Amino acid sequence: LKQYKQILLAKKGEIVSSVDKEETEGREAVSQGGKDPYDAATESYDQEFWFSISEAGRKTLEDIDEALRKIEEGTFGVCETCAKPIDLPRLEVVPQARHCISCQEQEERNTPR
Repeated sequence: LKQYKQILLAKKGEIVSSVDKEETEGREAVSQGGKDPYDAATESYDQEFWFSISEAGRKTLEDIDEALRKIEEGTFGVCETCAKPIDLPRLEVVPQARHCISCQEQEERNTPR
């Protein structure tokens, strides 16, 4: 568990730094835009692009915080859907995984695109 906690904390630090950078770049993209309609559209797109990346980073941070909470509670590595242990190779790749591979695949099949 200590190993996973260290991995999660390092990943969290990387994401926080990345999200801060992306938000700064998004704000800069907005402030550097021109006045004609084409530049305004480009500016708007750039802002949405950078902020959407930041939203993905925030979601991953939420998952990491949840995994860290589970480590403290002693429930880390248990699938939220079927309550079976999550395979170690999956946790090594995605330490913030909430579901075993089978349940994750099922969830993705049921999620509209």
